[in-house]
Amino acid sequence: MRIAATTTEEGYIEKLPDGPYIIIFDTQKENSEKYDNPGYFLKEGRRSAIVDFLLDQKTDVVITVPEAFCSLSYGKAKQKGLKFIRLERSLPYEEVIQNLSKYVENLTDTIPEDELAK
Repeated sequence: MRIAATTTEEGYIEKLPDGPYIIIFDTQKENSEKYDNPGYFLKEGRRSAIVDFLLDQKTDVVITVPEAFCSLSYGKAKQKGLKFIRLERSLPYEEVIQNLSKYVENLTDTIPEDELAK
């Protein structure tokens, strides 16, 4: 399983367009790959560009915080079969990965509308 998160410089999980990096953890290889966030500097279509990137990287799961996705990017992600680990707030990426089995228990294929960016 390939699990992605957008992170800040300090390593906290952030909304899709708000962190300069995307880290993808591969549970089979037990390693992480760090990429520059392709939507970070865009003016429009930021979340959608990131979803396209995640799909190109064969991502299975996205770790999200409230307002990580908008309705358009969420619709695309859901249609393409991405799953979500929903956090209530931003947490350190390493903390989530260290406790991944706990978070994977709450894996879902939906995000409530009130958690989508307006």
